[in-house]
Amino acid sequence: MSESDFTSDVLDPEPGILIESLRDIGYSFNSALADIIDNSISANASHIDVLAIPADDFHVSIIDNGAGMSASELRKAMRLGSTSPRAERAPKDLGRFGLGMKTASFSQCRRLTVASRCEGSLSAFTWDLDVVINDNSWKIIERHDFESIRGLEYLTGDGTLVLWEKVDRLSGASGSAKVSYYARVISEAQSHLALVFHRFLAGEPGLSRIDISFNGRELDPIDPFNSRHKATQVQPFEVICPGVTMQAFTLPHRSHYTSQQEYDYYGLRDGYLKNQGVYLYRAKRLILYGTWFGVAKKTALTQLTRVKIDIGVDQDELWKIDVKKVSAQMPEVVRNRIKTLIASIGAPSKKTYRRRAIRLTSPEAYPAWAVEQSGEKRIYCINRENPVISALRADVGEENAKALESVFSLIESTFPTESLFYDLENNTESVSFEPIDNESFSVAAKAFFSQLKQRGIPEEDVLGIMRAAEPFASSWSKTLGALGIDETEE
Repeated sequence: MSESDFTSDVLDPEPGILIESLRDIGYSFNSALADIIDNSISANASHIDVLAIPADDFHVSIIDNGAGMSASELRKAMRLGSTSPRAERAPKDLGRFGLGMKTASFSQCRRLTVASRCEGSLSAFTWDLDVVINDNSWKIIERHDFESIRGLEYLTGDGTLVLWEKVDRLSGASGSAKVSYYARVISEAQSHLALVFHRFLAGEPGLSRIDISFNGRELDPIDPFNSRHKATQVQPFEVICPGVTMQAFTLPHRSHYTSQQEYDYYGLRDGYLKNQGVYLYRAKRLILYGTWFGVAKKTALTQLTRVKIDIGVDQDELWKIDVKKVSAQMPEVVRNRIKTLIASIGAPSKKTYRRRAIRLTSPEAYPAWAVEQSGEKRIYCINRENPVISALRADVGEENAKALESVFSLIESTFPTESLFYDLENNTESVSFEPIDNESFSVAAKAFFSQLKQRGIPEEDVLGIMRAAEPFASSWSKTLGALGIDETEE
């Protein structure tokens, strides 16, 4: 075939159709905000203000004190596809496709204004999607009416303002419910940004610390590894392959926290079970988290395990980072290494629970439930040697002992094993047991203490056993009070 056998034509995309399609690329409100902040960090901003006003005319402003852009630079930045994704980027450049600022903004609003001041010179441009659609052309509006641009008064020096107006993608409430709806959206966005940029907010070594203020509230970093807690187990830092490093963490068990609120805080929004796994960072910015990339299953025993993987901006194609920077695919070379390490990575988390399980079923602690080995099976049964239970058996006498044994057997044989296992696998935090009331606790403590004393065990040793036995160990002051023992005497 020769060139004369072919004809060519230019097929420009229809602006109105394409711009509406780009709005559905898949950004959430949180991921869109994070994408705008990426640009601020790449511009060396040290302070970023986010203003999201919960009113009928909901609008969002993101203002930074970065380098700013000249009019020609800003005009280029407003173009869709302003930078090639294959172009070599600086190591700290959080950009990717040259689309982020525009697609992230269009996904949330129909009117995007960007104003920037560079070396004292101010310029501004607006994309109004209704204008693009009505005129069916890529028509951008250069602004000179600076006094009418919302939020521009906060841009006091060099830096950039990104303004979202006609924010039409936030839905779910109307009327008086709108205020509380926006309050929830804003609260979730604050938590999201505090997690995604936690290493920048903390001023990690090698990073310039940044401040992010959201509606006047300074965001504190949310460290998903709780790395400062003394009970957090930190594995050695490892280079998996060029440009990819890994470090595994085992978070503290619930018993190491001072309150349920503190424990839940590090469980993050969906809890420990769902948030175990890999936390992938690109140039120290969190891309995605709470996934094993199909290498392992999420289980209750590994729910405290979180693995930090760092990649550079030169790894984008290998990891298939998407335009929204919220998804990736693990390369085979990394996947194979993770597979070989997965057993040792999850081991500390499993040990945390197994050690606790052994302690709670240890004969020395006289648990209410015991485990008996029968061939390959492990049978859970009521521990007749528990001092409280043995005291009850003695009190009922021989006449009722047989009836009591039948009750014990009924409880053991109907233990809801499958239901409990299902709940633990799917939502560990939802599983709880009715706490013992104060009166029953006092009776149990006295019975436990009395029974062991009758067996000839010295009082000091009895107290030592009770200090390791539940429910007394976790409520020691109450235990001493029930026994009439002053804490200073023990």
